[in-house]
Amino acid sequence: MLQWLNRISRPIASLGLAGVVVIGVGISQGLRTCPPSERKAFGVFCVADNSRISRGNSIFFSEITNTYRDQGIRAFQQGNYQKAITLFQQAVDANKNDPEVLIYYNNALARKQGFPFTLAVVVPLDKNQDDRNNGKEILRGVAQAQEQFNRNKGLNRRLLEIVIANDSNTGKAKEVAQELAKDASILGVIGHNSSDATRAAIPEYEKAKLAVISSTSTSIFLNNPVFFRAVNSDESGGKTLAEYIYKNLKLKKAVIFANPNSPYSNSIREVFTNQFEKLRGEVVRKPLIDLTASTFDPEKEVTKSVYANNAKAEAVLLFPDTRSTNIALNTAKEITKRNERLKTKNPPRPELKMLAGDTLYTNETLTSGGNNVEGLIIAVPWFGETLQAKSFANKADKKWGGLISWRTATSFDATQALIKTLSNNATRDTVLRGLENVSLTASETSGYPLKFTPEREREGQSILLEIKGGKFVEITPSKL
Repeated sequence: MLQWLNRISRPIASLGLAGVVVIGVGISQGLRTCPPSERKAFGVFCVADNSRISRGNSIFFSEITNTYRDQGIRAFQQGNYQKAITLFQQAVDANKNDPEVLIYYNNALARKQGFPFTLAVVVPLDKNQDDRNNGKEILRGVAQAQEQFNRNKGLNRRLLEIVIANDSNTGKAKEVAQELAKDASILGVIGHNSSDATRAAIPEYEKAKLAVISSTSTSIFLNNPVFFRAVNSDESGGKTLAEYIYKNLKLKKAVIFANPNSPYSNSIREVFTNQFEKLRGEVVRKPLIDLTASTFDPEKEVTKSVYANNAKAEAVLLFPDTRSTNIALNTAKEITKRNERLKTKNPPRPELKMLAGDTLYTNETLTSGGNNVEGLIIAVPWFGETLQAKSFANKADKKWGGLISWRTATSFDATQALIKTLSNNATRDTVLRGLENVSLTASETSGYPLKFTPEREREGQSILLEIKGGKFVEITPSKL
């Protein structure tokens, strides 16, 4: 009897020990932090995080209901590209202003055709993120260029595939860049949205000799042999604003509201200050007033800037980064209230002029700012109402069912530049070297020719707009 009990107890004890080991491993895995490119599965194991990168196998805009898209993604995952083409086409018809489904439709076409050229676009796409709409605007420009290329049968019948990646606008920029760099099929990258995110990602692209062309990052502090820019840098915007204030508005004192921790804010602030002082203007309360400080009070700061003995500002420059635009709009509200009070003085006193960089060139500025942003002057890289841009803007507006943004236009241009470098034997090296010599005519872009300087910057000048009657209106060259 004792022998029988011993025989039974030994395997039970072994099972118990194995259970303890499994539980112990599970606990240790649960406590472990996953590497940047991985995520926790079941709260325990680290697995590859593919939720940030998609060719057509996952959804970024799940809040948009589209059953054709959902079915198309399942077909794409299964490698049934013909079925995916049909379903994604229906998804596009059901929601014409969604760039994600148009990209996936063209990716399915490219996969079915075989041997596609592959580029990636990196944008912020987290739900409830302030920059998410910027990401969608960038995707529209990329999608439009991809569709145009594929409709024209591509290059020697090889079509273009676009990989979409979500970098959470800086939060995951480095990790996403690492993953894209590891994918040998990717020949070039369009991105990132913010200068902060681009700065974090560039070293990873440099290691892989992977060309990256940004359509929205304007900071002058971004400089690398693999980095190109399809948008005018802050060098153009800052100088244009300084010269307009001094020469046209005849104002001599300005104050700057910005985020000191943002590469964009610091970039345009530095360019503006240097140029304004070169013209013999004065920036008061240097170097800037911090919009993002926990103690920031727009009413008090505006009052100090105008009435303090050593200030007496005549113009306010609003240079928020993309995450502090709402604070800038609140500041504009206080400036407008002050200007309204000055009108009642006898005699009326001069108003405080408001000017800004391109982060306030958005529909939200018009809708949220309302009357508080009337008269705001903004330096921008592109405007659809100019003679040069009107033809492209009209086609794009019709395609997307509404007015497009400058981000859509410059992202179209960035994609066109990369497309121009493609060849039968395209490699990362040929694309990188090809960008240096890219020359696109106005008919190949969103309206303005595209060439790069030896420093890989886009040639061209910023455009000045003024908000009048709730709309952006160009300040005509004769007034400059």
